Amino acid sequence: MRNFVLLLGALALLGSCKKEESSSSIQRTRWMLVQVEDFPVTLSSYSPTFSSYIQFNTDSKTEGLAPCNSFGGTYVLGTGTQLRITQQASTRTTCAAQNIEDRYLNALPRTTRYEISGRELRLFDAATPTPILVFSAAD
Repeated sequence: MRNFVLLLGALALLGSCKKEESSSSIQRTRWMLVQVEDFPVTLSSYSPTFSSYIQFNTDSKTEGLAPCNSFGGTYVLGTGTQLRITQQASTRTTCAAQNIEDRYLNALPRTTRYEISGRELRLFDAATPTPILVFSAAD
């Protein structure tokens, strides 16, 4: 009986560690933009080696690079997989990919939840069952 109680305690502790791991892994990763709504993003306007990304810092601030401009703002992790991202402030350079950048930056504050599966981060809004943004973990 004592071993059973110890086993249950250890399992509960491991379960809570895994939960902490999943919510904090969004913060410890640079997420490279792969898709905006149904549009795949394969190139950056900067260079082939410097692609669009978002990073969720542990101080609840975001930083990132859209196809044309750098940006930053704040975010709040809720319970479970809830995520709220503020409207991001960005620099003001225009480029040929401005349309996709506008869609990217406008999708961020619509985010209500996220999923991490392997090396992929998916952001969802409240209205659609498909992700509005898809990212891949940087190498």
